[in-house]
Amino acid sequence: MEETILFRKDWDPNLEFFLSREEISHLKALRIYSEKKILRVLDGIGSEWVYEVEAGANRGILKKTVTHPKPNRISGIATAIPKGNRLEWLLQKGTELGLTHFYFLNFEQSDRKDFNLERAQKIAEEAASQSKQIFLPEVYAPVSLKEFLKSKEPQSCSFYFLDPRGESGLKPEYFRDAIWIVGPEGGFREKEIDLLKERNVLGVKAGDSILRIETAGIFAASMFRYFTY
Repeated sequence: MEETILFRKDWDPNLEFFLSREEISHLKALRIYSEKKILRVLDGIGSEWVYEVEAGANRGILKKTVTHPKPNRISGIATAIPKGNRLEWLLQKGTELGLTHFYFLNFEQSDRKDFNLERAQKIAEEAASQSKQIFLPEVYAPVSLKEFLKSKEPQSCSFYFLDPRGESGLKPEYFRDAIWIVGPEGGFREKEIDLLKERNVLGVKAGDSILRIETAGIFAASMFRYFTY
């Protein structure tokens, strides 16, 4: 029987389960609406409810409830906002690779500052569903680099920034409970570099070539996956 993941962040299992119009369209696109199926309904933070849904039906029958312990790790990026549809691509691929946190930052040289948080969260949710992940990444609306460094949340992790002139090379320990900061197209301004160093954020060199925002983000996500699994 086909299994499909759906996310409902505030789901109350005491209520009867009915498919929404959007969920029905999704199942039809997957060509499984007309088949008997198992739907794994997740809240994105560890709770799961498993429903059996008959072919062509909208109502589900609860079969079991599962609680998943959340992994105690942080794999995050804090990045300038990529232009065009590259933002969507970054969210999709970063989620698939297992990033736990997406922070978006506004820099002096940022080309793009518009941002729809609800849309970004939806893209991450769709990517998590497609890649059959249990936990949703946390996605945050843009703030300035100064504001981000002032809060330095979560405090239990380390911070690094990608810099072609970085004083250190890549090390496995840099990808254990860490947030990687990626600058805008054209790079960090000198005073932004000074701000990072004042806050003891280590600059790390990852080769001589200059990476685009989304490429640097996926590079970091790939390193997290390599060193933490």
